[in-house]
Amino acid sequence: LCPDGTSVGRVSPSCSFAPCPLPNAEVAEAGIAFVIPQGYVADENAYGADPSMLAAFVKPSASGSVSHTIIIRRYSIPEGKTANDVILEHTRYQPADMQAEDFSRFETTIVNGRQFRSTTIERFEALVESAYYLERATDVLKFTVIEHDVTEWMNPDLVVAELPEHRALITLLTSLASE
Repeated sequence: LCPDGTSVGRVSPSCSFAPCPLPNAEVAEAGIAFVIPQGYVADENAYGADPSMLAAFVKPSASGSVSHTIIIRRYSIPEGKTANDVILEHTRYQPADMQAEDFSRFETTIVNGRQFRSTTIERFEALVESAYYLERATDVLKFTVIEHDVTEWMNPDLVVAELPEHRALITLLTSLASE
């Protein structure tokens, strides 16, 4: 059964299951599968020196000059550390590059029965970036969404989770299948 509800059968001669068709995606090394949000495509240019990056997807913004981005990263939990230590270590608030020191700016968000720690990383010049962290037994997955062309980015009453590309990330998290 694929994350989007479709199913695939076994393929001979190995009798293994056929890969799920797009918009389904799988990151085998992390043991996750999900549905890529509508309009997003894999960003092959995103990979490089960041070994934590598992996947990246882009979608052109309304202005066309920049792209909305969804990035998935994985961080191992080292011996002697906790998932909370890892989350704080990998959270830097922008544009001032401030290291998160505690969880005062985080919320607990439940998506499809899974608990995520979420926080808004940046709200600056029509850009809003948020991160959702999923704690697992030996690692933490970080799902980041960067949304451009946000006209109300300075509005203190802005509900970030209701922005279109943030909702797209929530849709991805809703479909998430994890070992």
